[in-house]
Amino acid sequence: MSTTTLAPSAAGEPIEGSSTNVAWGRVALFYAIALGMVSVLAFVLARAGARFATGEAVALFQLIIAFFYMPMPLVAGLVVERIAGRPTLIRKTWAQFRANWKRILVVSALSMLSIYALDLIVTFVLGNLLHVPGVGHLVFTAEEVVANMAAFVPKSSLAQMRATMPPIPLLMVLGGVSGLVAGFSINGLFAFGEEYGWRGVLADELKPLGRNRAALITGVMWGLWHAPIIVLGFNYGQYWLAGIGMMAVWVVPLSFLLSRTRLYTDSVLPAAIIHGAYNASAGFFLFFVAGRHPLVAVPVGVAGGLAVAIAAVGVWWFTRKGVAELEQQPGTFAAQ
Repeated sequence: MSTTTLAPSAAGEPIEGSSTNVAWGRVALFYAIALGMVSVLAFVLARAGARFATGEAVALFQLIIAFFYMPMPLVAGLVVERIAGRPTLIRKTWAQFRANWKRILVVSALSMLSIYALDLIVTFVLGNLLHVPGVGHLVFTAEEVVANMAAFVPKSSLAQMRATMPPIPLLMVLGGVSGLVAGFSINGLFAFGEEYGWRGVLADELKPLGRNRAALITGVMWGLWHAPIIVLGFNYGQYWLAGIGMMAVWVVPLSFLLSRTRLYTDSVLPAAIIHGAYNASAGFFLFFVAGRHPLVAVPVGVAGGLAVAIAAVGVWWFTRKGVAELEQQPGTFAAQ
């Protein structure tokens, strides 16, 4: 059963996938608030000297992004829900968790770990085996990891880190586990602000377009929403102009994956958990991958997009029966 809203044709027959019932004014308002507010924030950060590729205050700027940038889609979503005159999704979140907590926990953990593992596998195949330019290659010795860390960690700490470093394969496993723990805790809380807007309110507004087109449009809008901080070096450093386009491309398969988890669980919580967990684990690839180009390598380059696309196909297959069940239950997101 499709989530598409049916609009009547001139002959009285429904036209599937019609955009007639999309309240484009509310969609535009949502995006104006979400993008406008973060643009102002990015301008303030730029005036304060924020540069995410370099600079001593990068950690401080990252905290500002978490506290003030990521919640803006939540703010925009609450405004749109108020204007639309419908109950807020926040009021349903706890009930949805109680009803589908097993699905939420399982799909969140499996999705995040699948993306993380596929990032490693894609890098190894394309980089270590096929030597595709820009992908870089996985490193497997402590010396190589420490060499990568030298760009981000004070030199005075490198010797101690080298002496206490566990075997690299174990360190890679710990990277995924620590990301998952963060996703189920503090990072998931911050990511909830974004996901409430993108996979929650905006998804509700775009339902008449059908699942696939809604996920595609949401992904592009979500990617371009990052432009104000990408200009400051976020994710792509000096390649910020191409990075704006790459971000929009990279997050499209992630948008499909996260949208699918809402269908499977009738909740935006898995999207927030996966999003937060991936944010936490992404930094480990700066240590594990040498010779990387940010536009090509994992986590946010072409190789990262390929890994997420493979994971999205796997999540779609894994959730197909569960989505079919929810499609038969009136009042669920999948049934609408």
